[in-house]
Amino acid sequence: MNLNRIIKPLLRGTVPPPREVPEPLLELAASAIGLRAKVMPLTSIERAFAALFHKQPDHVPVTPLVCSAARQIKNIAFKDLSLSGDMAAEVFYAGYEFIGGDMVVLMLDLSVEAADFGQTMIFPDNSTAHPDYANPVIKNVEDYERLKPIDLKQAPRMQEFLKLCRIMVRRVGLRGLVGGFVFGPLGVLGMMRGAENLLKDCLLYPTEVRKACETITGVLIEYAEAQCETGVPAIAIDTLYASASGIPKKVWEAIEGPFARQISLAIKRKKLMVGVHNCGHNPYADVQLKWIEPEVLSIAHLPDDCRTDHDLKKRYGHVTIIGHVPTPLLIHGSPQQVMDECRRQIDILGKDGGYILAPGCEYPPNIPLTNAFAMIEAAKRFG
Repeated sequence: MNLNRIIKPLLRGTVPPPREVPEPLLELAASAIGLRAKVMPLTSIERAFAALFHKQPDHVPVTPLVCSAARQIKNIAFKDLSLSGDMAAEVFYAGYEFIGGDMVVLMLDLSVEAADFGQTMIFPDNSTAHPDYANPVIKNVEDYERLKPIDLKQAPRMQEFLKLCRIMVRRVGLRGLVGGFVFGPLGVLGMMRGAENLLKDCLLYPTEVRKACETITGVLIEYAEAQCETGVPAIAIDTLYASASGIPKKVWEAIEGPFARQISLAIKRKKLMVGVHNCGHNPYADVQLKWIEPEVLSIAHLPDDCRTDHDLKKRYGHVTIIGHVPTPLLIHGSPQQVMDECRRQIDILGKDGGYILAPGCEYPPNIPLTNAFAMIEAAKRFG
């Protein structure tokens, strides 16, 4: 784990650029933080350091991933949140200040990249933006090869997301971690083709799909590199289709795996941490780690080779695990039920560090924020 990927972006613009800190010194610092956690509270940055180095913090780091749900605090419309980096920053910062947590992941919506590739969007009053599936950019198999790269500078939604990153890094400062977000090339294609059609095409026309993935990946690399320049210390790559909800494992490896690796390597070359986010059922954690080599794994459901959280910790505890409080529980459960589930996960996954408490995906946007507070309280009380 190279925590220079956290240190350098966090300090960029606030102090003279630091020299690369040797890994043994970072390990020693993390050990010292772990010892200090036994006698006094840690800051969010220290808590993250301890967890990422698999040391025991004062309590597990926590992020309720309120994202667009925090619009309730400011009464900002979904459309304004989607189209304005300034408005989005008001929402995310309000969630961070009002609810708390140790990190902020800037998950806006899954249509950002597709919109800039020309996909017509629908902006509901009371729900997240989504494509107009009656008017897809990719209407037939031939359209995969017709897809052309776009100029990032002329991509309005991605530019607004970059503005969101810059504002949040500046406003949160050294009080917490702020993470960027990139939807993988198959995910972007799904927004422009429709999930059902894309799944069929991956099986019947893999060459054509790969061609479109190649076109999209070039833009996503530039987009990820631009996020790196905003000062975020980590970027998550969403590989939804690498799960039982998506395509067979070998098919994912053949189509998206190599392109996801290119995006990851671009982020790593900028000395940032890479995370994988997958909220599909039975995610293929083994091949995602193989191709992407992330430091952080964010999941909503157990991987396909794990039956219990004990299996998850044993197989994948060498990376930092984020999650995986079920979103249906956040919708229908009482605060006590949510806290009980948090405690169960903390007891198993939080042992010896390497765990950040969070929902499996973003906090549902139209429910009360009560259970977000329950997660924060559970981390402090049981962590």
